Amino acid sequence: MIRNKLSRAVVMGAAVLALGACAGDPTPRDTAQYTEDASINTNVQAAVVGVPGVHANNIQVTTYEGVVTLRGTVDNKLAAQNAIQAARQVAGVKKVNFDLQLAQR
Repeated sequence: MIRNKLSRAVVMGAAVLALGACAGDPTPRDTAQYTEDASINTNVQAAVVGVPGVHANNIQVTTYEGVVTLRGTVDNKLAAQNAIQAARQVAGVKKVNFDLQLAQR
């Protein structure tokens, strides 16, 4: 009986550790950093969507510790350059990485 409970406890403990290792960010952020990243992300999305040639459904914005990444498709090179510049001008942005492709016509 005790052995069965111990085995069950070991399995449950291993499962909890495995789930914890799989979840979340590569390095933990505190609540303040997470909130700041969310705010930056929202502001970058608003700025980028206002750029001619950039469509909201075709661009993904992610932010981690102030580093913004833009992914998706844009109409042309000028739209890509303007989107990157718009993201750089948002308060709190430390760096902008991008993986922007030109839309197929």
